[in-house]
Amino acid sequence: MKKSIIAAAIAVAVAAPAANAGVTLYGKVHVSIDYTQHDFNSDYDGIWGVYSRASRIGFKGTEDLGNGLSLIWKAETGYDFSDGGAWDSSGRNAYIGLTGDWGTFLYGRHDGPYKMAWYSTGIDMMGDTIMDANGLASVEENRFSNAIAYVSPNMNGLTFAAAIVPGEGTNNATGLTDGISVGVMYSNNGLKLAAAYEDEGDLGDNADDNDRFMIGAGYTMNAFSIAANYVDDDEDDEKSLNVSGSYSFGNNKLVLAYGHEDNDGGSDDVSWGVGLTHALSKRTTAYAAYASTDEEDTLEMKTEMDATSGFSIGLIHNF
Repeated sequence: MKKSIIAAAIAVAVAAPAANAGVTLYGKVHVSIDYTQHDFNSDYDGIWGVYSRASRIGFKGTEDLGNGLSLIWKAETGYDFSDGGAWDSSGRNAYIGLTGDWGTFLYGRHDGPYKMAWYSTGIDMMGDTIMDANGLASVEENRFSNAIAYVSPNMNGLTFAAAIVPGEGTNNATGLTDGISVGVMYSNNGLKLAAAYEDEGDLGDNADDNDRFMIGAGYTMNAFSIAANYVDDDEDDEKSLNVSGSYSFGNNKLVLAYGHEDNDGGSDDVSWGVGLTHALSKRTTAYAAYASTDEEDTLEMKTEMDATSGFSIGLIHNF
């Protein structure tokens, strides 16, 4: 009995500081079973595989500093739920900052405002699946280390964000603004609009042509949603268009997606996908999806190998 009381007291003592600090544990488990075709590799005509798709575990917290000011922080990392026990070294968002009525200031590793704007239209209706919009038409969307960012408050549906990134010696870049990223986002009554510009400057591999521009729009009316994004990227002399649409019925959603990209090198690639999701609960979703591309390129399907077509069934659980 005494041991039980002592154990309970220790548990309370350990839990109390975390509760007072406002720490939240969260994450996503997303694993799929895929069959992919690899027409360009005679050794791999078709492959079965189990893949962890951007699964993650994170901690975040806030502290009320008074007068409407709060400290915020986040530490998030990927976790491979298909192989188990292997932390993803690629790095996800991890930062500290301040927030209030005037907006949010943060620094650390964070999605660039360009990336925030690109996703804000709702273009990625089956994100991280075999139908990921950035797989159907490859788009440069960065999560920057060493970012110094500001995100405005929502002003009648309008939000803007800006970030600067010091190079810290990368490619001999030593300034405070070696990379810049800005985005403007609007959302109201089902309509979503976005525009963004990004220049990696000396942070990227090609300092002279590391900038890109995007515009996008999305609209939701009752059970129907549609979104389209257009990107002009100087880095690869590439232009890309993504279009996605969905129809919801009951706990189900049918999704269609299209991607087209071309560049000055003569590449002209078309990809498409169709998927069906079913919400098993508020936090758990099952899905099936198929995606394909023409023979000039390969899909970036977030699998261990690129493919020309593939079928995937998966489960997603948020906690």
